[in-house]
Amino acid sequence: MNSPGLGIVLTLSVLLSFVLAVARLPGEPNVWLTYIRPQWILLICFFWAQQLPSRRGLFFALLFGAPRQSDDQTTYRRGIIFSWIFGLFADVVLNEPFGVNGAIFASITFFVWRFHQRHQMHSMVQQAMMIFLIVFLAEVFRAFVMFFVADQPWDILPLTRAISSALLWPILSRVLLRLIGPGYN
Repeated sequence: MNSPGLGIVLTLSVLLSFVLAVARLPGEPNVWLTYIRPQWILLICFFWAQQLPSRRGLFFALLFGAPRQSDDQTTYRRGIIFSWIFGLFADVVLNEPFGVNGAIFASITFFVWRFHQRHQMHSMVQQAMMIFLIVFLAEVFRAFVMFFVADQPWDILPLTRAISSALLWPILSRVLLRLIGPGYN
């Protein structure tokens, strides 16, 4: 059963993740802040990919365009296409090579939906470890692409972003679960 504010929370969390991802951090004296910046958009993508399959209501049908007679596979394919388009939008906003975030978001959505029921049974520590691994692999892929496309040098950024994202995950997921209301988890 959908809570009335699910669409509002989803929209605001996605918009806030984009704002936090693009927001400039203070300059010279605080360069270390860029190393502990979590990967906000990936965290929100992971959260909603984990939560939405269990909430089969009007909003889910409107979001992914699933007619009543469609099966789960069609709905999941449409959801992966939606997350890929969401990633292409992130490429434009973050000024990264076109398709990098689309591939990352579609892969994460597929992975989360493939093992959805198993993810729900994991403790928060296990979920944080999974977030660490997912963000680390995504950031290494992004750094690899940026190295070849934009001659951006390698650094420790994938590791520090993965650590900060994993540490933020329990707080973020609990806040969003509280906002979307009872009846889940």
